[in-house]
Amino acid sequence: MVSQPHNVEKYQAVIGLAGHVDHGKTALIEALTGIVTARPHEQQLGMTQDLGFAYFKDDNNNTIGVVDVPGHERYLRNMVSGVWHLNVLLLVIAADEGWMPMTTSHLQVAHAMGIEDIVVCINKRDKVTVDQLSVVEDQALDNVMEMTGLLPEIISVSALKHDNIPALRDLLIEAVKANIDRKVLSDVADDQVVAPIMYIDRSFVVNGMGTVLTGTLAQGTLSLGDKVRCFPSNIIGTVRSLQAYHQQYQHLSATCRVAVNVKGFSRKEVGRGHLLTSSTITPPLHSQCIVRINKTADKLKQRKQRHVEVAMGTWHGSALLSYIPNTQLARLTFEKSIPMIFGQRLAMIQKGGCGLQHGAEIVWSTPVMGYPKRRLYQALDNLPALLKPESQREMLLALQGYFETTEVDFESAQGQTYLAPYCFDDSWLADSFMQIQTLLSAGISMASAEIASRLRINEAVIEILMQQLKLQEKVHVSYGKWCLGQGENEDELPPAAQEILQQIRGFGKAGLELNKVTVAGGKSGLDNSAIKNILPLWMIPFISTWAYILI
Repeated sequence: MVSQPHNVEKYQAVIGLAGHVDHGKTALIEALTGIVTARPHEQQLGMTQDLGFAYFKDDNNNTIGVVDVPGHERYLRNMVSGVWHLNVLLLVIAADEGWMPMTTSHLQVAHAMGIEDIVVCINKRDKVTVDQLSVVEDQALDNVMEMTGLLPEIISVSALKHDNIPALRDLLIEAVKANIDRKVLSDVADDQVVAPIMYIDRSFVVNGMGTVLTGTLAQGTLSLGDKVRCFPSNIIGTVRSLQAYHQQYQHLSATCRVAVNVKGFSRKEVGRGHLLTSSTITPPLHSQCIVRINKTADKLKQRKQRHVEVAMGTWHGSALLSYIPNTQLARLTFEKSIPMIFGQRLAMIQKGGCGLQHGAEIVWSTPVMGYPKRRLYQALDNLPALLKPESQREMLLALQGYFETTEVDFESAQGQTYLAPYCFDDSWLADSFMQIQTLLSAGISMASAEIASRLRINEAVIEILMQQLKLQEKVHVSYGKWCLGQGENEDELPPAAQEILQQIRGFGKAGLELNKVTVAGGKSGLDNSAIKNILPLWMIPFISTWAYILI
């Protein structure tokens, strides 16, 4: 039975129907919602080919969206688009046919996407005897438990005769409430604001409004006036209007089917498979990533490099799959760069076929260079089963001593120091400061890039560390390089002075002649007093003596 959740007054939720072709999913949605999701050509064909959408309301006027996914094996990729983020999966099985191959495939994909709340609906119960129905129910229960390790709710109905549909509706509402309640408790425990994530499944133009994008808001919130960014096009727009289930809203939260009217987007710049998120978020765009393969979906006997089709959100494309020995990890190499999100679940489908190869989740998306590979793979392989943003941060602190954050009001924990945009482990920070000073102690000056290369630390991070050491008057900048100890810092000179300094060095021992000086904006006002104001006294001797006397 579904456990009693805490009281959840208002929510948005999405359930998805999956199952073998012609097992009555579309008819079941019509019985539940009164909405026909099949398009005219699909009704003539008798087969759902693309995603269909409907909704119904619970007794407290909360809206539950319903996604109808294709049941035929040729449309497995569209099926992934429909179930990539759901609150509850409704697995439909026809009583007169029982468990079928696509029932297995759909359940595997849903489980690979991390769906743990499953309701099994045996449809067409009017076509079989009580004993036959019992056999189908037992088979379904055994298969779900064997494939996922989960104990599903199970119910039998007849969609065409509207038999037991109210009971199904009540069961779905209870399953949704239990799912949302569990997420609410988790969010309270995390006390962390998450960015909106929505993979676009459709984009179109409405006269007088402009570009409209539809999809499932999987996490976070969207509000009128929000600045949003779309990847991979990397364009920024403003939310002009929000609609869900034929109603206008000023504010919407996950999980919810959403239509977003965005000012600043053109129809040619966005489309199915693109990722919509906050303008403050910049997911890394890479052509490679490391994924952790779900053990439950790993059925291959031989782990050889192979080409696969990857379905992630509503996006899908081809990639080269390479297994990392002695781990549950693999590397995916894509044909072009795509946005990568830590913990994003994906499905790997047989190239040119319909069989699920693996379910997986992204655990690393930046270049591996600079890290001892064995140590990195061990850290990734030992990540907790349930991935959260803090899982990545804890792993990065242990692995490299720091992590980057885009949170505006970020507060570091005890034992950590925040130097925007990075948060550092205090012991790692102290050790790095010591290593830098040791490098420079031999009297050799080094540029930030050289220090970064020697210590195998990101150059942007090194630049932040050097600035901290400079504030402590332990290093200074001379000739574009860092030197140990106190001294004049060239990087603090005005831009005009830095420009002249570069020209002085270009002339070498001969010194700079003022008639050869080029300064942005012209040489007007470049006289003796101006030179003294622009350049510190220690730079004056480098100007050619006779040229200095002339002015």
